[in-house]
Amino acid sequence: MTKGNASFHVFAPHQALQDYVQNYSYFCLGAGETQMPALDMYPVEYTQLSFVLDEYHQFRESGTELVDSYKLCFVGLLDQGRCFDLFPKKAVQILFKPYGAFKLFGIPQRYFCNQGTDVHLLFPETASLTEQLREVANSPAEAISLLEAWLLRRLTLTAKTDVSGVAFACAQIQKDRGLVRIEELCRKVGMSTTTMGEQFREKVGFSPKAFSRIVRFNNINNFLSQNHAVNWQELVYKFGFFDQNHFIKEFKRFYGCTPSEWHSRQNQHHQF
Repeated sequence: MTKGNASFHVFAPHQALQDYVQNYSYFCLGAGETQMPALDMYPVEYTQLSFVLDEYHQFRESGTELVDSYKLCFVGLLDQGRCFDLFPKKAVQILFKPYGAFKLFGIPQRYFCNQGTDVHLLFPETASLTEQLREVANSPAEAISLLEAWLLRRLTLTAKTDVSGVAFACAQIQKDRGLVRIEELCRKVGMSTTTMGEQFREKVGFSPKAFSRIVRFNNINNFLSQNHAVNWQELVYKFGFFDQNHFIKEFKRFYGCTPSEWHSRQNQHHQF
């Protein structure tokens, strides 16, 4: 898919990885432009690993002076919006299902929430992988093929890692648009609320309640992007909020603006 000077392409994962990897993607933002707007990141239902194709692979969050330079970067789940004024413009990405990174890496996901981590710190052996990726940086499909081969080797190493219970619970939360009752979910999965909480924090990163909130707001975002006219009172009721004030407060935490401001932006976006 190409829009303006930006391009975005999606690739399907190997069959053996489809339970854990949502897809691979390649993006190139604003090729040829000298100035770029800030990059806004919002909570989504997947984690991601990016191999940066830019010569200068730097990240800086707006309002801070800290600059990170990760060529191979893993980003855990977010539960609030973030904004970057310095960021890569070209990369290939692996988008993991909520529990997929734990299955393939075996590292508790609570350590990665709301932050990016240099993959070389987690797996020093990826230094050679990075060199191979640099050689094929002009071919996104080849870069993704190398990353996928690495994931398939990881899958062999973590064959005994069980994520089935959490995978079922995540599927139920997504099916119910984040409106599922946690106690009822625990009964379906056959876990106590304590065990469920521990399992989610280890394998997903956040508690079941926090993950449900992310799913709910992703569904709200989809609803707003697909509907030009919105009855806000009905929307508040539809997505299970106590009142409009509570809804607006939660929405601003996720997207950094009010629901009506966000909806207006979405409408403007779809006009182009």
